[in-house]
Formats: sequence, C-alpha cells, structure tokens
Amino acid sequence: MSKRDSKTTRASPPRQLPILLIAVVVLGVAALIGYQLWTSRPAATVGAVDYPTGLTPDGYPYKGNPEAKIIIEEYSDFQCPVCARYTREVAPRLDEKYVKAGKVYYIFRYFPFLGPESFRAAEAAACAAEQGKFWEYERMVFANQRGENLGWFSDDRLIGFATRVGLDRGAFENCLLSGKYRDFVRSAADAGRQRGVRATPTIFINGEKIEGLYDVTFYETYIDTLLRQGQ
Repeated sequence: MSKRDSKTTRASPPRQLPILLIAVVVLGVAALIGYQLWTSRPAATVGAVDYPTGLTPDGYPYKGNPEAKIIIEEYSDFQCPVCARYTREVAPRLDEKYVKAGKVYYIFRYFPFLGPESFRAAEAAACAAEQGKFWEYERMVFANQRGENLGWFSDDRLIGFATRVGLDRGAFENCLLSGKYRDFVRSAADAGRQRGVRATPTIFINGEKIEGLYDVTFYETYIDTLLRQGQ
C-alpha cells in the first residue's frame, strides 16, 4: 500500500453555507415584515389641553402661569425616545400638580439634533403653535414615534397629525410647506448649543440644568423645595 493510500481519509465538513444563507434570508424577511407592521400601527390619539397656553415674546410655546416663581424650560427633540418617555411619564404629573395650579411657568424650546426629521417635526410643531395647539401636537408627535430618520415624520404624516388634533389643515399645510419656521427652528437649535445643551431631554428649572430623564419624584422634590424656599 502506498504512503498516500495508508493515510486516514478525513470526511469533508458538511456544506452549511446554503442553509445559513436561507436562515439569513428568512430572518431578514421576518424583520422587514415586523418593521412594516410596527410602522403601520394606527396613529395614537391625545386628549385636549386644559391649562393656560401661549407663546413667549421670543416665540416659544408655554403653558402655565407667566407670573409663577418657578420657570421650567424643556429642550427636546421630537425623534428622541427618552423625550417621549419624559412627555408620557413626567410631564402629565407636573401639569397636574404645578402647571394647572399656576405654580409653574413651563416653556418648550426646540432642540432638533438627531437628523432632518427632527428639524421637520419641530417646524410642524411651530406651525401648530401658530394655531394655539402646540401642546396637543407635541403629545401627538411623541406618541407616534417610529424610529429615527426612517421616513416616519414625512410631511404627509405631520399634516395628518395636525388634522387629528383639530388644526386647520389648509393653514397648517401652507405653513409647513412654505418653510415658514425653518430659520426659527435652526436658530433655536443654535441657541440651545450656546446655552450648553448637548442632548435631550435637558431641563432647566429656574436656570439650573438637569440632563437626562429621572423619575417624576425627582422633579417634584426639586420643585417643592424651591416652592418652600419661596424662589
């Protein structure tokens, strides 16, 4: 027997590549279907606002009492998922306990930084503020996030949100498509950066900066302390 023949013949490894390719394709199709189902969910709805609202002299939406001792400023991006959690978990408690009672003057300051859809959603919100429904529109947009810069905040959908909160569709559409608030929103983002805002949500309470999201009791304790001190 030759040296070659005397060697033990090893079995070739199984050809797994086609199976792996099939698995990858199946997972990809499943992920695509899941994403389409996720993005096609019906738009969430929001309730009416029942506290004083308006615009500050420099054009930002406010709620509450302009004469209040406590001033809260929120820097937010409409594509930010943590901002959506703040709007869902913290803001309603603050509204109920302080805004409605006239103890807080609350200002929303646009800080789009996550991409083009952040800027477009902020422009849309400014158009809603023009018709006196910023806070309803803000909650509608946050309630209907579907990921960042994936095409969800298209002009058509932003206009649809306006209809759902009772805005004049024609006036809103003209406002958004004209780019009326494009420069305002960009200058708002620049002003936030100049103030040291780096991420969202960033909250200022009587000028003191609080970055990130905390449990609602944190904000309540902070505000109650200031109220006791008469600040």
